[in-house]
Amino acid sequence: MSNIQVSVRIPPQLYEKLLAHTNTVGLSKSKVIAQALSQYLEADEKEPSSLEERLLNVEKRLDNLESSPISDQITPNLSITKIASQASFSFETPPLEKFSFETPIIDETGTILERIKSESQSFQEDLGEGVILEMVYIPEGSFLMGSSSDEAGSQICEQIQHSVNLKGFFLGKFPITQKQWEIVAQYPKVKRDLAVEPSCFKGSDRPVESISWEDAVEFCHRLSQHSQRPYQLPSEAQWEYACRGGTNTAFHFGPTLTSDLANYMAKRLYAGESSGLYRQETTSVTAFYPNSLGLYDLHGNVWEWCADAWHSSYENASTDGEPRVSSQHDTRRILRGGSWDEDAYHCRCASRYAYHPQAVGVSRIGFRVMLVLSA
Repeated sequence: MSNIQVSVRIPPQLYEKLLAHTNTVGLSKSKVIAQALSQYLEADEKEPSSLEERLLNVEKRLDNLESSPISDQITPNLSITKIASQASFSFETPPLEKFSFETPIIDETGTILERIKSESQSFQEDLGEGVILEMVYIPEGSFLMGSSSDEAGSQICEQIQHSVNLKGFFLGKFPITQKQWEIVAQYPKVKRDLAVEPSCFKGSDRPVESISWEDAVEFCHRLSQHSQRPYQLPSEAQWEYACRGGTNTAFHFGPTLTSDLANYMAKRLYAGESSGLYRQETTSVTAFYPNSLGLYDLHGNVWEWCADAWHSSYENASTDGEPRVSSQHDTRRILRGGSWDEDAYHCRCASRYAYHPQAVGVSRIGFRVMLVLSA
């Protein structure tokens, strides 16, 4: 059988069994599901049976997978992307609602030249207890990723500039807040425990911080299990594309940054702006203007974890925006956006940093979530 793509609705009881199996063997849901379906949907059929009957066979024989290690090379004829996005989650894009906002554009002195009124679309994920997660639609497109050598503050790790083509996706309007974290941290555990109140600077509408990359991934797993939508950390290409919002300047506001527009260490100047306020703590995620896509807090406040493993340059980087991986469990992971304790140089669209995935207790690190579009 060749080039099979499968789009099925896995029964809830089978999905729960598959999920439990992934936790036991330490493999991703997509690998377990792909292996199971490839074994029983592509079997040599002497007696043809219905799809429902074959799914029952999957459920009856899941235990056999325990004694048969799943190869990293999953059957190539099965579309794992389809399996992950459509079979393991009954995911349909919710109805979108338009929202309006205003974005200032500044010059190198920090003076506001104009305020641009824009519209974007989003949906709301109900987390429970009256708490929602707003996800903004980011249209497909291409952009030039990285920084040129003549951009002030440019580092070797931000080069070589290269074109990236991205499909549409959803990204959190704000970094995950402490209230959102508190709700999701009490959802059923998937792989690891989560502290309910990890943050140093307390405030329900402040970004959650002092969490590790592994904590952020666990949050995505729990949210996915609760919502039946495949939430993930964004790739750094998705993050930078969304941050720029169609601009090519050092910051999405323009060629510099001011403390009226972001929470960062504004004492050190970047261009021709005046010295600003250094708040020395996080602020509400709604405290400043959004970018041209309606996303808030992309410059400063907290660094944001991305899915990618750290690479010291963009040499041989992919052009489709997929996260770069590593075979090493403890490989450092990408951080983007700067923080309340960084100067403007580290808050640029192209700025990137890396940190150990197990590190906790750093009040400068948070994250936002991404959701791929269903096919």
